[in-house]
Amino acid sequence: MQSVSQQYPLSEVPTLERPDEEEIEQYPAGSWSNSPDRWRPLTATNPLEADINTSSILIPEEQSIPSPVTSWDCSDLNGMAWTDIGGSLPSPFSVVQQFGGPQILEAELVPLRGQAQSLSPVSEALCQAFDTRQSQQEDEVEEIPRQILHIPTALSEYFFTEVIPLYCVWDSKSNTMRSIVENMWQSSGALHHTIQSMAAACLSETFPHLLTIARQEHSLALEFVKNREEAPSQKQAVALAMTFLGHTSSWISPNNLAPDMYQTSCKMLEDMSGDDGNPTTSFFSGTMDYWGMLLAYLTDSQESDVPDTNSASQMNLIEPHPYCGISNQIIKVLRSIGLLIFRYRKEMSNIGFMTERHLDIFRDALRHARRLERVLLAHRLPDLSQIQDPGDPQTSLIHLKLMDDAYRHTGLLQLYRVFPDLLIERYAPWDKTNILQPVPETKMPNAEERQVWLTELALHVTKILEEIPFESRTRSAQPFIMVAVSSELVIKSEQTSGNGGFESLDQLPFRVGKARKFLASRLAAYTHILPLQKTRAISQLINHIWSALDAGEQHVYWLDVAYQKKLGTMFG
Repeated sequence: MQSVSQQYPLSEVPTLERPDEEEIEQYPAGSWSNSPDRWRPLTATNPLEADINTSSILIPEEQSIPSPVTSWDCSDLNGMAWTDIGGSLPSPFSVVQQFGGPQILEAELVPLRGQAQSLSPVSEALCQAFDTRQSQQEDEVEEIPRQILHIPTALSEYFFTEVIPLYCVWDSKSNTMRSIVENMWQSSGALHHTIQSMAAACLSETFPHLLTIARQEHSLALEFVKNREEAPSQKQAVALAMTFLGHTSSWISPNNLAPDMYQTSCKMLEDMSGDDGNPTTSFFSGTMDYWGMLLAYLTDSQESDVPDTNSASQMNLIEPHPYCGISNQIIKVLRSIGLLIFRYRKEMSNIGFMTERHLDIFRDALRHARRLERVLLAHRLPDLSQIQDPGDPQTSLIHLKLMDDAYRHTGLLQLYRVFPDLLIERYAPWDKTNILQPVPETKMPNAEERQVWLTELALHVTKILEEIPFESRTRSAQPFIMVAVSSELVIKSEQTSGNGGFESLDQLPFRVGKARKFLASRLAAYTHILPLQKTRAISQLINHIWSALDAGEQHVYWLDVAYQKKLGTMFG
């Protein structure tokens, strides 16, 4: 079929008018989303005009600004080779549809036939072209036009189909976070620009120029939050956007922990906690607990506790949280441990000569640590019948229960490393059956015996992670545990330098080497699933830790290495 321009003189085809110069100057250049209406659904009173205008924007002429990255011109332009994760939920829109199909032409032109006497030459030409098209449909195989990629729409769809399942430890229709985003992303500028930023950041490894878009959208979202340009009904959307922006600042810059955003989000949560009967309050409370736990080991930005409005303990069934799983209470304990360790080590690192004040700080910290140890030892894993199944086939209730157990033992490992007196008080040769039921000390352990005990505990935590398949969505929460146990996976040179080598595969050096290999391989696989700069930073941190241990350095602790190498990031 010939095009209209081929059948009729160019003088009869309407030309496209350039936008008014004043309208262009209203918005700064350099961004494809500068209009204040950029996050609203694309609509037009005249579908035909919408098609023409959209095409003219997205398909520049030869002399227009070229694409900065040629990889967009790939065989899978529309899909961008997205990973197809089994069990993923559909996005709020199934296909990125383009204007300008035959249906739109017919809807536009049929009414014109009833007004034949008043048709302009151009409209009459279009009607004749459409009639010719209909007569040829039965004889010709219609060529399906290639869809035009609209980047903002593609990023939004990518967020719903790919980013949410990677971001949460489970995902289904009952995911509160997903529900809030689906209901409000088109009416909230802050939330819209935030999900654009997150999706662009996830794709920036494959399409590097999207990192610039991720930064732009991140800044635009922050402007919406700071300027309070949202209606009161958008409280939830703004609060969720703020938690996203803070937690994913490390996606754009790995060292950006955004503690100021955490404080702002805490204030927003305090305002929302006054809304009686708000079903999402517990979700936001758990979100802040998890975020606060990750920050606690690396910053000193938390002066007060997050309001605890979670009533899960009073319910018959435990409702898993999208980030914490069923570990809400253990996450709070881990947060308290992080705050204690950070402040204690900060105080003690400045000691030149010991004073009574320093002794008081030590005694207070040890008492606090002892209380936290008792809480962890007394914690009981819930029965599976007490947990509400969220309905995610990739994350079973057993996976959530194993993560709860791994969190608890990781907390004990941190306390026994930083406060060795706690381990001395309960020391007995390693027996995993007595980890949670300590017996009175049988002897005073030396430094090497304490290290062996801590290494065995780290191996025990690693074994728990090995029981969780990589396909489980809990992998998004595992990096914190991996980093926290890595500095206890010690291989002494004298243990491997004997004439006979390993007498059995059960010897400690062999098991430590196997555990290291497991953590490295799982983290490498996770780096491919969520290709962000921060995941590479986590791998680099663990490698630095093991290099220090293998070089014979004493008292290697993962937090110290993170500070020294400037590799502190969000480990979850």
